[in-house]
Amino acid sequence: MKRVFVFQDFKSQKFWSIGVEGVNITVNYGKLGTDGQTQVKTFDSEEKAQKQAEKLISEKTKKGYVETQEDTAKSMKVEVKKYGLTYDDYDNGKTQKDLLDKILKDKKLPELKSLVIGTWDFESGDCSELVQGIIANKEKFAQIEELFWGDIDMEDQEISWIEQCDLSELLDCFPRLKTLKIKGTNSLSIGKKARLTLTSLEIISGGMPTSVIEDIIGSDLPNLEKLILYLGDENYGWEGDINVVKPLFSKEKFPKLTYLGIVNAHEEDEVVTFFMESDILPQLETMDISCGVLTDKGGRLLLDNVEKIKHLKFIDMHYNFMSEEIQAELKKLPVKVDVDTDGADVDEDPEDYFPMITE
Repeated sequence: MKRVFVFQDFKSQKFWSIGVEGVNITVNYGKLGTDGQTQVKTFDSEEKAQKQAEKLISEKTKKGYVETQEDTAKSMKVEVKKYGLTYDDYDNGKTQKDLLDKILKDKKLPELKSLVIGTWDFESGDCSELVQGIIANKEKFAQIEELFWGDIDMEDQEISWIEQCDLSELLDCFPRLKTLKIKGTNSLSIGKKARLTLTSLEIISGGMPTSVIEDIIGSDLPNLEKLILYLGDENYGWEGDINVVKPLFSKEKFPKLTYLGIVNAHEEDEVVTFFMESDILPQLETMDISCGVLTDKGGRLLLDNVEKIKHLKFIDMHYNFMSEEIQAELKKLPVKVDVDTDGADVDEDPEDYFPMITE
């Protein structure tokens, strides 16, 4: 039987399929809209072939691939375009005005559903000129459904150098917006507004200001299905009160939420407590507590509340400071888990434990 999976984000639109016939496994993979490449592997027995297929499927779903029908996968193709200044552009005097002109003059712009904005400045300038330019031409962006604002690599700017601005009026330019991803939170505001089309919100930060979290709490987002917030470190903007995120754990506020990630936090153990005490946990499919200072305390709390979490499809705990003993127990849960330490060293002095995204 052939099974087909797809992966889509702001940078990749890929498919991967697998079929098992006797002792042979056939894998086909590539970009959506292409025929891709095919590989065939033969095993000693049908049992070994089936076991390997299940392992490969598990690895793909762990990476975010979603199973779909073959005909659906063949018809899927999302055009993504990233716009940004290179250092050479900047060195040659190019500005945000030139970047805006490049976007507006792109013949593909009317067809795009996904928009990615990269570097707009190399000297810690904010994005306000670009924002105002898009607002002035908002009719050209009405078709956009996915927006990644601030897709800036570390080689260009550290995350704590990215200067944002008030994006609330900018977001009003995208009446069909379903997926919003923002990187960098210096001077960021998204406003306290109703955004009824939004189904996914992710904000990546080395230190998230309380005001950004309050914007989310104060907004009306009834159709949100996925929420991921990177809290970060006090040295880069996090204000240190973990209780500020507690109102997010509410089924009344997010009646359709199935994926909740409060990640990259010093207080990841406390985040686990919020999950366990919340009324939103029963409706969730994924609990994301990755990239932070998750210790045996948080791991033990999960183990002590198996009945509350056994309905989950996945608990993401990659990058953690839990002991091998606790990790081994967590792997026995009736839930798929990722407890890979990803380089975090539990043998360090706890005073030296830090979230993954700091600097």
